[in-house]
Amino acid sequence: MDARIEHAPQLTERDVALLHRVVEGLPLTADVSRADVLLFCRWDAEQLLVGFHAAPRSISSIYVSDATGRIYADEDHPLVVRALLSDRAGTQARQVLSSGAPVIQQVYPIHNAANRVIAALLIETNMIESERQRRRDKNFRRAVGWLQGMAVRGEIEIPEPVSRFESLDGIYVVDERSHISYMSGIATNLFRTIGLATDMRGQHVSALEGDDAQLVDNAMQANRCVEMRRESEDGRVWVRTVLPLRAPPTSWQRTRRTIDRRLPWRQAAALETVPQVDGALVMVHNRTEAVQTERELNVKSAMIQEVHHRVKNNLQTIAAILRIQARRCESDEARQHLGDAVNRILSMSVIHEYLSQDEQRAINIRDLCLRISGQAQQVAVNPNQQVHIDVTGPNIRLPAGQATAAALVVNELLLNAIEHGLQGRSQGNVLIQLEDLGDRVHLLVEDDGLGLPADFQPTQSRSLGLQIINTLVTDDLKGQLAFETAKTATDGEESEDDCRGTRVIVTFPKRSAMAEPSVS
Repeated sequence: MDARIEHAPQLTERDVALLHRVVEGLPLTADVSRADVLLFCRWDAEQLLVGFHAAPRSISSIYVSDATGRIYADEDHPLVVRALLSDRAGTQARQVLSSGAPVIQQVYPIHNAANRVIAALLIETNMIESERQRRRDKNFRRAVGWLQGMAVRGEIEIPEPVSRFESLDGIYVVDERSHISYMSGIATNLFRTIGLATDMRGQHVSALEGDDAQLVDNAMQANRCVEMRRESEDGRVWVRTVLPLRAPPTSWQRTRRTIDRRLPWRQAAALETVPQVDGALVMVHNRTEAVQTERELNVKSAMIQEVHHRVKNNLQTIAAILRIQARRCESDEARQHLGDAVNRILSMSVIHEYLSQDEQRAINIRDLCLRISGQAQQVAVNPNQQVHIDVTGPNIRLPAGQATAAALVVNELLLNAIEHGLQGRSQGNVLIQLEDLGDRVHLLVEDDGLGLPADFQPTQSRSLGLQIINTLVTDDLKGQLAFETAKTATDGEESEDDCRGTRVIVTFPKRSAMAEPSVS
């Protein structure tokens, strides 16, 4: 409900509490009525506020978007204004859409405990659906009328969230004695699949399944909406929602019951003060196919996670084998190449480790940078060196495919900084900095080494690491890559000890998870 209603000067706290109870029952009312239901309150002397809009799930809404919070001039809804000012319900046909499609409007005033009109309920049904409803069974039409009246009085009690009534759901009506007075075609077909008769009208609800009788009895006893989901032995998964119905206080059904009790009028009047259940709507939703699909997806997801876990283990095994091979190499160059390969493999294994936990979860690249920096400390840093690697910046979550490319870029830049920027030095620092630019990611890797050669051309370099970085940034991440000198040389003549450092900046756009290809 629109929060502005709670501060409306003409409404008391009790009035607002009543409107909250009214709003609670509007979604199901809209579904069963196959209509848009709007709660109107007075906004000022000449305008109306839509406090709540319940769009139906059982049919397409006549509104393009949610109307909650909209302000209308009085002339836009004269029937609502009449209900608020004159306490008169009404019905009329109007062309309210831009396309000119006609709708039937029904308006009911909402009264507080002092019988003062505090709001109005507008029920709008497209003309075709209104004609269909008019031709339906009278018992169903009466049940819908009772439901709408309960919504106006705030009598629909839904203690827990329940399933919405949709176009392919079945529905049937039972009277105060739990006899079936109406059953929709969809409900008839559902029960026919389990061998029940095609026409159940007039029979006690126990003639259906035991769950129906028990649930209807529970809802009527508790006088509130009750829902139950049950999976039968044959694999069916049906969700039943029971909504008790109460006729209006002036209904002839109530009058007839008072007379039939043959009690003194004072006792009969006392009994009438107790909320009377005059029937119930039972909605049946077949979730069998949805549950089976959900289970299949869960199994598939579990299998994919297991695959990622095994891939991670296999990559780590390969890395361990390459480490053994590197230790046996007599050539420093071969040992260096194998060490680089180990780091690349371990960087990819980190991705699969995250995916083995939750395939759909976005991956925090700050965590990846921390893991990669830890691996580099163990594998790439010379035991005689002291290299401090610092990771700064916020948590930035990316889909798996993009995170994989980003992790490999960070790994290559970190290896280049350690192996080339800090080459021959006993100590050094490397900074990995992340910045979230909203729709883009800014990644900076900086070292305090000797800096770039004077003739350095990144696009013409034959270094495998630089070629990998360039391909990943431009082709996979669709980003930009820039190399800079971190700082200028010290004053005076430049010596071999001057540490100018290298700064590499990568900027790339964030990619939607929906457009992300799966990582295998």
